[in-house]
Amino acid sequence: MLCAIASAALAISMPAKASSLYKGEMTLGVSGGYASYNNSGYTSVYFHYTFVPHVRIAPEVGYVFRHNDKSALTVTCDMQFPFRLGKAFNVYPLAGLTFNTWNHHNFKNLNRVGGDVGLGFELYITGSLKLNLQGKYSFMKDTSGAFAGLGFGYVF
Repeated sequence: MLCAIASAALAISMPAKASSLYKGEMTLGVSGGYASYNNSGYTSVYFHYTFVPHVRIAPEVGYVFRHNDKSALTVTCDMQFPFRLGKAFNVYPLAGLTFNTWNHHNFKNLNRVGGDVGLGFELYITGSLKLNLQGKYSFMKDTSGAFAGLGFGYVF
């Protein structure tokens, strides 16, 4: 309860630019979470670039940890559409393309191209640091699955 009150007070006290949707904003960050295809964790590095208000490109490179004899390298390029819900809080639907290379132990690799759809939320901790919570589903032949994760980024 105290954490929620502190977060709300922090969000209210943020400068107006804290949840900027301004052209030219860039963020570099890391994220991690759960991948449903092999019921394992994943980690990734992402970059966000807002090239017009409410539209940004979000390339990401990640690794899905081995479980059930499967691991993967993921490369995605999503388009995100952030909208401000508060001074320091945004919501964004997303859609994009993904390429995954799944390594099946004692089996051939599966290289798949597909599409992503999802939704994310971000909270600006300061004008240059933000947290995001994102969920998306990747549609691919034989390797479709959900990705749910938490990220931390530096805004510059």
